[in-house]
Amino acid sequence: MSDSSAEVRALLLLDAMPGIGLVRLKRLVGHFKSAEAALVAPDDAFEAVAGAGTAPGRREAGVTGQVDASLAEAARLGMEVCTWGSADYPRALHHLHDPPPVLFLRGRRELLNRPAVSVVGARHATARAREIGERLGHAVARAGLPVASGMALGVDGAAHRGALVAGGDTIAVLGRGADRAYPEAHRRLFRDIVARGLVVSEFPPGTPPLPQNFPRRNRILAALSRAVVVVEAGATSGALITVDHALDLGIDVWSVPGPIEVPTCEGSNRLLADGARPLVSVAAFVQALTGAATQLELVAQSVPGPAGRLLACLGSETLGVDQLATRLELSPAETLGLLTEMELEGLVDQLPGMRFRKAA
Repeated sequence: MSDSSAEVRALLLLDAMPGIGLVRLKRLVGHFKSAEAALVAPDDAFEAVAGAGTAPGRREAGVTGQVDASLAEAARLGMEVCTWGSADYPRALHHLHDPPPVLFLRGRRELLNRPAVSVVGARHATARAREIGERLGHAVARAGLPVASGMALGVDGAAHRGALVAGGDTIAVLGRGADRAYPEAHRRLFRDIVARGLVVSEFPPGTPPLPQNFPRRNRILAALSRAVVVVEAGATSGALITVDHALDLGIDVWSVPGPIEVPTCEGSNRLLADGARPLVSVAAFVQALTGAATQLELVAQSVPGPAGRLLACLGSETLGVDQLATRLELSPAETLGLLTEMELEGLVDQLPGMRFRKAA
């Protein structure tokens, strides 16, 4: 199949037709060998594949005008287009039963075929979940792996920000056209990802963020991944749709344990009961993915901010709270809080006499 502008337009026209859908579109292209050929096939031949009454949709002026306007906007914004026929169309997307025929790309196209770690979770996430999401994004990016997410509020945005702060790569898969940020609160994050990472959408420019778009977005997110991490998710969270697609594709799913009384942890905790891999240490997770050589390297990569400085101070030493507080220029109470957090994550060991050392 060709990857010409005419083929791109034909794919979008067929996709926009009522009564077609992605599964029938895939069948049409397979039968006629291209979308262009399907678009001009005789009505009876077309309907033999697509179903009775579908052929007249190819001649609806409204659909044609909408597609042409979207393509003009994509060109104006400098978007690139990747189709089923493109050499760099991600192989895993072909394994979906309804692969997207066209992907609109903004940013670094080369990231499209670098398997990412998808970090997903609740939009109305707890502060704890947002912190873990940012830490994961930072750690994974520092380890040289792209961080993928859906650019939503909560965990998604935190993961993208962590990757950008680390100077690493991040991929945002959108449930609307790639011409605008969604949500609007993430306009700056969107601009940063366009400039330094990659924004991906199967929806033409101008497509609004309709509710039905986000489950479709999630299957792409799963297919671009080497692993999916759910940081925090309620019982009906969209992150669980990403998990379902990941499992269908044979991709590893990890979940961060959360308090059982917190509603936004119900779905992510249920994943653990159903066999997801527990993520109890950011450093150990990165090590599992990369085989990084030493714990010290992992710590340096995975913990930004005061907690990272605390661990760097420990090194191979065993120190008390007051000693660490002095070195970090923090209060003893703040230092003890950080130590407790790191101990819970398995990165710090507490010894008798309230002395601490970095975990081996």
